Amino acid sequence: MNKMLVETPEGEPVIRMSRTFDAPRTLVWRAWTRPEHVARWWGSRAMGATRVIKLDVRPGGEWRFEQTTPDGTVFAFIGKYIEVDEPEKLVNTFALEGMFEDKTVIETHRFEEKDGKTHYSGVTRFDSIEDRDGMVASGMEAGAQESMNQLEELLGELVSA
Repeated sequence: MNKMLVETPEGEPVIRMSRTFDAPRTLVWRAWTRPEHVARWWGSRAMGATRVIKLDVRPGGEWRFEQTTPDGTVFAFIGKYIEVDEPEKLVNTFALEGMFEDKTVIETHRFEEKDGKTHYSGVTRFDSIEDRDGMVASGMEAGAQESMNQLEELLGELVSA
């Protein structure tokens, strides 16, 4: 299993992530954009199952994923799609309901295929370096790594099916 690379460039309010999956781009796109698949890989398992409440992948469409911790706390991750260029690129907003809704966080996801593998690269842009550093301090890297590991497991199942 390969590891996701995470970079926080000095002086830029961005987080860059990249990883290569042993699956064709159309399959990675499908896993990224269909509710039944997203529910299986997105988020931390320690936070509980991911419920995909809304996933309307089109410009202006909204998404909402919820996780409930063992103590009953519900975390709702929300956003809107800005750009959809299937199967190459997705641009969306990202927020955590009740905590970061006043922030502008833009995620750009790119999927490039070469020799039957898909290279994913993502850039998350924050309002400020302080906001970026706050996200990094929240443990997002471990959560993102866990999600990508789960995505790789799912893709292995889908490739074999």
